[in-house]
Amino acid sequence: MDTLEEIVAYNLTELRKNARLTQAELAEKINYSDKSVSKWERGEALPDLKVLTRLAELFGVSIDYFVTKDAGKQKKEFDFPKSEKLYRIGVELFAACAVWLAATAVFFSTAIYSRGVWMAFVWAVPLSMLVLALFSQKWNFAVCVIVFRSVCCWTLLAAIYLQLLVYHSYNVWMIFFIGIPLQAAIILWSLIRHSRG
Repeated sequence: MDTLEEIVAYNLTELRKNARLTQAELAEKINYSDKSVSKWERGEALPDLKVLTRLAELFGVSIDYFVTKDAGKQKKEFDFPKSEKLYRIGVELFAACAVWLAATAVFFSTAIYSRGVWMAFVWAVPLSMLVLALFSQKWNFAVCVIVFRSVCCWTLLAAIYLQLLVYHSYNVWMIFFIGIPLQAAIILWSLIRHSRG
C-alpha cells in the first residue's frame, strides 16, 4: 500500500515533469529550496498545506490531486494558467521591442552622417527573431521555436545579402542556397529534441 508521502511524491514529480520544470525552477516559483522539493519528491517529507495550496494554483489542480492515488491518469497534460502564458508572451514581445528600440536609436543617431542606415532595421529582424526563439525555447513553446528560428535564418541571409549589395555592390543572391540545409537542420533538430522529450 502506498503511503501518503509516496502518493504526494509521485503526483508532484509528474506535475513538475509535465510542466518541464526542474526542481530548482519549481523551488524558485514557490520560494523554497530545491532540497525541499527533492525531499518531497523522494517521499521523505510532506509539503505543508500552504505549499500544497501554492502548488495547486501553480499547476492548475485541486489540493486533492496531490493526495489522490493515480491522479495523473485524470490529468494527462499540464497546461499553464492563462495569466502565466500571457506573462511569458509579454516578456517575449518586450524583449523583441528592445531590439527594435536599439535599431531605432542606431538609425537616428547615425542618419545624419551615413547612407544606408536603414540597414539597422533590416538587422533588427533576425536579431528579434533570435530573441523570440530563445525565450520560446526556454518556455517550451515548441512550434514558436521552429517558426522563429526559420524566420531568423532566412532574414539573416537577407540581411547579409542586402548589406553586401548596398555597401559593396556585390549581388550574391546564391547566399540563399545556404538557407536550404539550414532550414532542414532547424526542422530535424526540433524533431530530434521533441522525440527525446
